Amino acid sequence: MYLSFVLIFLGLASHAMAKDFIVGGQDINSTDPIQASTVGIYDPSPDGRSGALCTGTLIRKDVAVTAAHCLSGGGQKPSLIFGPDLHSPLAERRSVEAIAINPKWKTNRGIGMDQGDIALVKFGGSLPDGYKPVRTVSSDQEIRAGSEVTLAGYGISNAQTKTGAGKLRRTEVSILQNRPGKSEMILDQSHGRGACHGDSGGPAFLRNGRKLVLAGVTNRGYPPHTPDDCGHQVVYTKLPAYKSWIQKSTKKLEANSSEAMRLAKHDAFSTSKAFAKNLGRATNNRIQKLRTSHSPRSHIQRNHKKLQSKIKRKGSARRV
Repeated sequence: MYLSFVLIFLGLASHAMAKDFIVGGQDINSTDPIQASTVGIYDPSPDGRSGALCTGTLIRKDVAVTAAHCLSGGGQKPSLIFGPDLHSPLAERRSVEAIAINPKWKTNRGIGMDQGDIALVKFGGSLPDGYKPVRTVSSDQEIRAGSEVTLAGYGISNAQTKTGAGKLRRTEVSILQNRPGKSEMILDQSHGRGACHGDSGGPAFLRNGRKLVLAGVTNRGYPPHTPDDCGHQVVYTKLPAYKSWIQKSTKKLEANSSEAMRLAKHDAFSTSKAFAKNLGRATNNRIQKLRTSHSPRSHIQRNHKKLQSKIKRKGSARRV
């Protein structure tokens, strides 16, 4: 049971059809530091009539980490949504430019532990005011059974009615097992608090002194075949297990983005050069016709000057 949430998309005034959310939690206000790094992710379906709602966490100024199963809609490019309430007209959007999905997910999805359910999304534009990336846990040794973690997400708040998606909430649970596999941990949410549909890809924070650091990404309910009530256990992908992949993939996403910008500028420059070349050729042809006509030489010179003046004006307008 993965914790994404299917929506009939009507400007996010939506009707819930499936899973994912923070249950037993509390709404996050604008002063909560968790809001500064937590975002909504909407992945449209191929027909554009619905899509999946997930959660993500900023780890760079233009990159968020989420779950791989959140990005399989096959429709238009996903978008990131910023704000404590995704229904609000004040919520800001950013288009996703590129995606990196961990290769393990293609072969291990739905099979046992260590499924590789992690992905990165690179988005365009600047961060809205108040948002910033969060630090990540550097070592698996920092993740210990019994430690308290803070979960956050935009999922549903009621597992029975499947309602409440779209508002950012938080709650606290404890780590039940640190190493059921090499790259996943199991959290206990049998006390009426935890992640559910819509919280997929969202953060699990550990406290480091006064600051929160990102330890994991919401994956799936656990054990398999338990009731779909988000009241048992939940599997989170551990960030330290994918530290090297995250670093390499982030660099690749940034490099590809820089190359795309370079090509776009080159295409624009080439188009400008072609325009100038064609304009110059057309002008020379016109001048040649004037020279071979029966017009007096002084008239040809006047027309030449007019054309040259016209070229300068057009050239200036093109540069602007």
